[in-house]
Amino acid sequence: MSKRDEIKKIWLECFQDPRPYVDMYFDQVYRDDEALLLCDQSDAPVSSLMLQRYLMSFHGSEPSVSYIAGAATRRARRGQGFMSRLMQMALEESASRGDMLCTLIPASEALYFFYRRYGFSTVFFTKEQRFTAFHSFPVSGEYHLFPEETSDEVWCAFDRFQHQRKCYVLHSRRDFYNILSDLKSDGGNFVVMARDDEDRGSQIVSMAWGVVSDGLLLVKDVMGEDSDSRAAALRQLRCLYTDTPVLLLGHPDDSMGGRLMPRGMGRLVNVEKALSAIAAADPGFSCSIRVSDKLLPDYNSHTFIIKKGLCVTDDSYCGKLDFDVTVEVLTDIIFSSSAIGSIIRFPSVRPMISLMLD
Repeated sequence: MSKRDEIKKIWLECFQDPRPYVDMYFDQVYRDDEALLLCDQSDAPVSSLMLQRYLMSFHGSEPSVSYIAGAATRRARRGQGFMSRLMQMALEESASRGDMLCTLIPASEALYFFYRRYGFSTVFFTKEQRFTAFHSFPVSGEYHLFPEETSDEVWCAFDRFQHQRKCYVLHSRRDFYNILSDLKSDGGNFVVMARDDEDRGSQIVSMAWGVVSDGLLLVKDVMGEDSDSRAAALRQLRCLYTDTPVLLLGHPDDSMGGRLMPRGMGRLVNVEKALSAIAAADPGFSCSIRVSDKLLPDYNSHTFIIKKGLCVTDDSYCGKLDFDVTVEVLTDIIFSSSAIGSIIRFPSVRPMISLMLD
């Protein structure tokens, strides 16, 4: 049996995903070079996960990051340390291939505590906004539905919108079409809104992804040029799902209100890469940081000096330290809100993750 088939077998045993979704995932999303499979002493497959690679907008650069999906151990072999070994393998692989950050979205609240033992911190949040079935999402502009959902023009608009976010896990064109396939398998809808321009004609200004789940219209994300155009996309979804309350997973920095809720976790696997990007973005920023990392000491247990746009490793440094922290704490510092960053005098930025087929 191939590696792909072995992992699919574990997936079907451990997860309750509908068969059409699983088939779509392994036909369109799965890549052999991103799959980790752990076998026991008798060479029987017992644990697997996907270590997918993405880019992330981060302080004006786009470092590679990894995303762990489908982490699972066969039921009869749980509690024997296989997942711990596999997680260590995943972190080492992520670091060795040059990723800055390893990310994941826990499938349950209890797993947030489980992943903390591997240095993960809850850094991804979403602003949950709830609307009654009577909310109409009023707009001031004039918009119309853009009919060609899979055209080049729609992809280009999506790419433009995602790059407008300061710190976001970016999706490739292949990812974009996989997102649409995933939504279709769930019976959801993707809407694209346009506005007429006298000089340029019809221009795409917003888009949104929605699916009914547990009696709610779950809007997985909404992107657009401004709040009014984003409201137009929500209004269009409302027309498709009348009399259904709405739960919007909004941007964590959205000023519209709502509850800030955990969305995912991150773990620095290459501290120097993150600090170098921060240094290059702000040559006037200087800082000395000592980091300890029990799981990836060769990569991250060092003293880092940021000065004049550069970050250098200097383990012989004996001067004053601005921070002496574990890798978990540094992850929290780097990926905090700008308000917290101003208090601790660090250029923190709150990240966002969405549309991950979770």
